[in-house]
Amino acid sequence: MNQADFIALYESERPMYQAWADFVKETINGSIKGRLKTQAAYYECVKIPPTGRVKTVDSLVAKAFIRKRGRYRDPYREITDKAGIRFVVLLTEQLDLLSNIVESSDAWSYSKDKEFDEWKDDDPRMFDYQSVHYIVKAANDFQYQGVDVKAGTPCEVQLRTLLQHAYAELAHDTIYKGNIKASPEVHRCFAKSMALMETTDDLLCNAKRALEEASIDVKRWLEAVNEESEVRLSDCEMLYENKNSELFIDALRELLARTSVEAFQTFLDEPENLFIAERIKGHIGAEAGIEFKSPFILLVYFLSYRFTIAIKNHWPFDFVLLQRVFNDLGLAPNWAET
Repeated sequence: MNQADFIALYESERPMYQAWADFVKETINGSIKGRLKTQAAYYECVKIPPTGRVKTVDSLVAKAFIRKRGRYRDPYREITDKAGIRFVVLLTEQLDLLSNIVESSDAWSYSKDKEFDEWKDDDPRMFDYQSVHYIVKAANDFQYQGVDVKAGTPCEVQLRTLLQHAYAELAHDTIYKGNIKASPEVHRCFAKSMALMETTDDLLCNAKRALEEASIDVKRWLEAVNEESEVRLSDCEMLYENKNSELFIDALRELLARTSVEAFQTFLDEPENLFIAERIKGHIGAEAGIEFKSPFILLVYFLSYRFTIAIKNHWPFDFVLLQRVFNDLGLAPNWAET
């Protein structure tokens, strides 16, 4: 195939590659959001909005006939990155989630990008050896955005961490993809930065795991508090702002370790305690304080009853709120005056 035929074919199929890249990007992005459940969890993982691109005619021709001339027997078929998308996550351990999504879709077949694998094997100094490059090919003929996509249409999928992305943006075009040979000093600088980035990623992954392990109990109490609020205070406009509840639960972690979610739920179910929900509604109607609109208020009643004396030593807010709860429960002493 000569250059003129090559260009004509690509120009006719370029809209198809754009549609395929858009489809792959939206499919992966939708799966990430579905698995992570909340918008906050999604943005904690995906640090740069996913992007898609289709090679320009000039770029593709340069790769086929100049930079990689003689490498391909059939350059149009063998160049598989005419379309490409990139996802950038925070840490290497999150790459597993995205890899699983890519590998489990029925919309395409996948393989590792041979060109990228050969490239990174040739130069082990590259920090992004842990990044993942796939080639996904449409499983069937279909139509997307009003454009026909042929079965077998390829798209490169790059999965990187934020640190890998920063390194790649600077290093690849200047050292690994560039035509000008870098000096040994430049290579040493990049090698040192690579080592620092790898160490940083490893430390951040460990810190994240430790933080998640430490927050298991907080999340369990938070879920229980929100569930009880949704049932018992469903006719109130409660403020489901988890930060306030997390602050409260974390401050009273020592007391919560001495009881259980089951004991909390049993307390609220006791016939003599069914009045608590109505008292809370009354306080909300009287604009007694924003705290009464926070789901954790149910936990305040439970802990005030369960730890009448000890709660004062762990209380993170104004004692006026605690005083009102004590009054509702018929408890003494008057903490607001001590």
